[in-house]
Amino acid sequence: MGSRKWNPRFKNQVLLLGGLLVVAVGSAVFWWPQLKTQGDSGIPARMCNDTFSGAQVKPSYGRAHGEFEEDTARGFPGMLEEARGLGVVCETSVGNMSVNFRAQYTRWGKSRGEVEKGSKYVAEFGEGYGEYGAEKGSISLRVPCPTLEEPNGRMYLHVGATAARGGSSEDASKLADLTGYAARTLAQKVYKCKGAEKLPDGPVLIKKGEGTR
Repeated sequence: MGSRKWNPRFKNQVLLLGGLLVVAVGSAVFWWPQLKTQGDSGIPARMCNDTFSGAQVKPSYGRAHGEFEEDTARGFPGMLEEARGLGVVCETSVGNMSVNFRAQYTRWGKSRGEVEKGSKYVAEFGEGYGEYGAEKGSISLRVPCPTLEEPNGRMYLHVGATAARGGSSEDASKLADLTGYAARTLAQKVYKCKGAEKLPDGPVLIKKGEGTR
């Protein structure tokens, strides 16, 4: 019985097909978890004109499911010195839950002592300080951002989340984490505020103030 000759061309086709299958399976293994994660929430990897990580913001939407929507105003994040008046805004939502950011440049505003005396809850973040509104689900911070022309310049940051309204400890903790992350991102990486490298890691600290509101 004669031996059967192996067609070299057929051999190459088999090897090529095997290689394509390996690539296809490898790609599926790599992409499937990412597609599944994004499909569950619809939250993109980056948001607010590529300013924030979607993974960092996601916990503050609570258990919301639905289509992700984003709307920015006045060129968010833009140049801080130009963000006067109403400031720059990024509004996002998933289903019926929203997370919003507003940044503004200011030289004025209440001192740390005035905030502590007039607010029911205060927020502290290194040299930054502000208020925590439990019922509104929001934290505002005044973070030093001096320039040669305006040594008292500050970045005013307001972060609000629908899921944090009512003041539950879990949702307040998520909001404090998000505000700390947003403040560091804007002050250090976007606006490059002098001294911003000294801002602490981790969340904004919330404590009781002396006020009643």
